[in-house]
Amino acid sequence: MKQALPPFAIEITPESLCRWLVGRDDALPAKLPAAGAAVPLSYLFFLRCQPAAAVSIHDALDRDPDRGLFGGVRYERHGNLVVGDRLASSAQVSERKTVDSPRGEMVLTTLVNEWRTSGRLTVTETVRMVDLPPGPPVEPAAGPPLDPSFETIGEPTTFSRRQIAWLTVETGDLNALHLDPDYAAVRLFPDVVVPGTLIVPVAEKALIAAAGKELETLDVRFRAPTYPGEEIVVRANRAPEDAEWPFEVCGGGTVRAVGRARFAENGA
Repeated sequence: MKQALPPFAIEITPESLCRWLVGRDDALPAKLPAAGAAVPLSYLFFLRCQPAAAVSIHDALDRDPDRGLFGGVRYERHGNLVVGDRLASSAQVSERKTVDSPRGEMVLTTLVNEWRTSGRLTVTETVRMVDLPPGPPVEPAAGPPLDPSFETIGEPTTFSRRQIAWLTVETGDLNALHLDPDYAAVRLFPDVVVPGTLIVPVAEKALIAAAGKELETLDVRFRAPTYPGEEIVVRANRAPEDAEWPFEVCGGGTVRAVGRARFAENGA
């Protein structure tokens, strides 16, 4: 039987978007977002169900938080997303499978979340979750090397501990791996891990600024963890004749995430 998260709704108020921007940028915006202002796709995240519906996603999806990792997310825009919208979320597991890995059997879960405004489908969010093999923890994987065909877009950035704490609360992601260095050490991570809910928005912002267009789809897959204080850059293979760019998020000469971004043809 397919598992589902309890339905819930959120209202994108100027204050709510402002709080999210504080986390993404580690700074207050120049002014409060106005009603009708465009909202980034990555503002929407299924973990918002935890504070909105008072439910643990680990309990709802029968996952072990000590084995769980965020594998990636794909957003597909179907309509405008603006401040003032009230969105209803309906999320259900579309696939759960066990795969072999050098460390043992991993469980891969795909959750499809449909965000609707006044009954109309606005954004489809497809989340990939990874449950590591049971047994003692192992050191996290190192990322692959950089793609030499990509170029850096935007300025390097770092993620602060304040930023991480703020975003985890704003999105409802209370996984101790992002907040507790002692817990991270038990799982053999050298420090707390920057959550994907922070990496995806930063990549999205850099892509939109470089292309000068809004995104229709954004697909991000994580390859290795990122830690506070590391210098991170977004690199892309620009293809002016194509509306889609492959990109990577990199730090220390290795790739932390890869993805593809498709932009609106009309630039809107």
